[in-house]
Amino acid sequence: MKKIASVLLLAFLCLATMAAYNPPVGGEDFNLLASPMNLSGANSVTGGALFNAGADSLIVNPALTANEQRVNLTAGYTFMYSTNDFNNKKIASAFQTGILIPFKLYIFSGYVNGTFVPFEEMNLESSINFKAGLSKEITEKLYVGASASGGYAWQNGNDWSLCANIGALYNFGTVGFIKDCRIGASVLNLGKNYSIQRIGNDKTKLSTEYPTVLTMKAGFAGTFFSNDTIKFGLGVDATTPCFQNLIIDTNAQLAIKNTFFISVGEKFNLMETIKGNSSYIPAVAFLFKFTFDVKNNEYLESNGWSQSEMSVSAGYRNIYGSIHAASAGVDLDLGMADDQPPKIVVWNNE
Repeated sequence: MKKIASVLLLAFLCLATMAAYNPPVGGEDFNLLASPMNLSGANSVTGGALFNAGADSLIVNPALTANEQRVNLTAGYTFMYSTNDFNNKKIASAFQTGILIPFKLYIFSGYVNGTFVPFEEMNLESSINFKAGLSKEITEKLYVGASASGGYAWQNGNDWSLCANIGALYNFGTVGFIKDCRIGASVLNLGKNYSIQRIGNDKTKLSTEYPTVLTMKAGFAGTFFSNDTIKFGLGVDATTPCFQNLIIDTNAQLAIKNTFFISVGEKFNLMETIKGNSSYIPAVAFLFKFTFDVKNNEYLESNGWSQSEMSVSAGYRNIYGSIHAASAGVDLDLGMADDQPPKIVVWNNE
């Protein structure tokens, strides 16, 4: 009888919590506004349709960076404009910057994000957010990671956040015709999140805490076609903010000569769709990757950074119908990736 009563009490508490669930529009993923690849869904819990990891991977899964060999520097900026006349301010913005540093035992990543959105459609106002994390390669196929995050929000109220995040990634390799087949999972926002009461998804009520504590993400991605010229991959993420909502992110990427990338993404947020806060226009981003040489610089040469790799990107997303977001980003990987395994010679090959 006690067990039945406990289950009924737990069910009642879950239903009560679900009834209260009302984050601001965009509050579950406001960190994903500040770069083209984030806007297009390429920064996913599995590392995107065609795997890529950098300092901003901390946003979705702190394990993604565990196999990175090079120092990574990233920066992005997004300009947003609202066409709705009822907004006093029609311009908003978001930025990000981050650094990734490989060490012998682990990979360190640090990330800073700023979001400044005063629109009534997306009543997020202003916040600065920080993340720092460590990741480690357990085996060639299994990566794990953990991070801490915090921030400060202001305008129409002030508050702070402090949370922990954990994640894992497993790479199956080739499964059937799918190459680089990956699954990933993470548990985010374990701690105190922003509790400023703003306009929520249900505009007749004030918002609840955002992003939601115990947000769980799981996803799958892989390369479905590849040859010497092109690669094509697909990925899908499912997110459940404390089992109170369902968010589906899909991403498709096409790479040409591993130099030019096209990323297309679509987001479905069940709660926002029910409340009429949604847009079904896919987001798109373009990325160009190139190498460059820096000569006559002793510091760069001594660190093996005289030849490095840079990516520049641009993207567009229509958010909630009335908000247009244009974004630009840059990523710098110092040095060149070592793709050749070491040669081991035993007894002079005799």
